[in-house]
Amino acid sequence: MNRIRQIALGASPAFLLILLFSLFGCGRKDDLNKARVVVDTSLNCWMQGEDPQLLAGQGIEIADPDWQSGHRLLDFTVKDASSLPQQGPRVVVVLSMQDKRGKKMDAEVAYEVLLTDKVKIGRDAFHVAP
Repeated sequence: MNRIRQIALGASPAFLLILLFSLFGCGRKDDLNKARVVVDTSLNCWMQGEDPQLLAGQGIEIADPDWQSGHRLLDFTVKDASSLPQQGPRVVVVLSMQDKRGKKMDAEVAYEVLLTDKVKIGRDAFHVAP
């Protein structure tokens, strides 16, 4: 134990940060996988023309303004899943949609996923596609 204390006291701040992230980040990969799965499940439900309330039985709540306004989801591609310190998983997706008038459009959006007893998915209104 004294050896670990000596290493920690003599270590650089960058090394300590890496050590902390590796110790506490073990569950992050599982969280990212779960976030991908629930976003995928939700978007497949939308693509099949289902109501977002149908997901409540699976413990998932999703708030997507395009889905709520009646856009049809034609296809989607998960682009990335990441997690920043002190934030939950974030899943970036490219959506191919069609509005009520039949106009087709693509949009890159980011979903923030809260993994609690009930999974909550919300769109990041500030996400800007590169």
